[in-house]
Amino acid sequence: MWNNQNPPEFEHDGFPHPQRDGADETSPDTEQESLDPNLSPEHIKATKKSLKRIYIILLIMGLLLGGLVSVGVVIALDRMGLTDAPADVEETEMPY
Repeated sequence: MWNNQNPPEFEHDGFPHPQRDGADETSPDTEQESLDPNLSPEHIKATKKSLKRIYIILLIMGLLLGGLVSVGVVIALDRMGLTDAPADVEETEMPY
């Protein structure tokens, strides 16, 4: 595995330090921008705005669907007579 004379230097998380591992010594910001050009602040702002819009639309649709289902359940219970008061039962003595 590793030579005991030169063990790799580890960060606090237990992984080898990237600069001492032979990796490129570019700054993290430059490295991220080179990986994905869609990380510009304008693109991030537009993405957040569209995700917020989608979230609100889904929330409204869920509330409307839940309201419709609850009205349907109430109508079904009423038609089946399950919302009526129970019939009075006369108590009679049972002969033993």
